[in-house]
Amino acid sequence: MRVSFGQTLDGGWSTTAIGQVSAAGRWRGSDAFIMETEREAALEALKREAAEYGADGIVGVRFEADEVRNPDIDGVALRRVTAMGMAVRIARAA
Repeated sequence: MRVSFGQTLDGGWSTTAIGQVSAAGRWRGSDAFIMETEREAALEALKREAAEYGADGIVGVRFEADEVRNPDIDGVALRRVTAMGMAVRIARAA
């Protein structure tokens, strides 16, 4: 699966958009530093999600960190990384 953080795939491939996809990593305590491994896990989950739609690649990949906390208890807030992008198919020659 080809992945690009820009709006096109490297190599000048002509593509057709399938649709936006997103996938989240696992929840962790918010006091834990978000490591590169968390981004990689979210990106791998994003690739699997895009593959289910028949995508050859994902463009415009970006990451967000979500955090939740229950205001009624003194617990640890939780955080997870979500990867998002546009699933695309590479145009095939006729």
